[in-house]
Amino acid sequence: MKRTLCALCAFIILTALSGCAVPDSLQLDVSQGYGLHTKLLHLNASTEKSRQRIEGFASLTEDAQPLEKDISLFAYYPDLTVTITRDGSRGQTAVVDINGDYVDFHYLDEDQLYRSKMTPEDLKNLLHQPTR
Repeated sequence: MKRTLCALCAFIILTALSGCAVPDSLQLDVSQGYGLHTKLLHLNASTEKSRQRIEGFASLTEDAQPLEKDISLFAYYPDLTVTITRDGSRGQTAVVDINGDYVDFHYLDEDQLYRSKMTPEDLKNLLHQPTR
């Protein structure tokens, strides 16, 4: 009887834990400006809604077009710094400038500028979604 009860408890615990997602496997940090500025948003993938929002921010850099501009022509005071961390690895950070009708960015470790397919309105809507 004791063995059966222990086996049943172990089965229930393992079943409950198998459904848990690893929330720290996907994280997002959005800060205002560049450097040590105000953190606007921190999300981890603890819920499906948070995961979708993080993937929405990740789409900022997808299918981006490289610009033939010198990095020195990038904004002196960029609007946002977006860092996405996957599976605990070092996060990829993009410095973002909302430039009129365009969203331009560059990665911290690159000197190449990119123009996102995301519109400034889409980015602002994504940023200002309620967290709950």
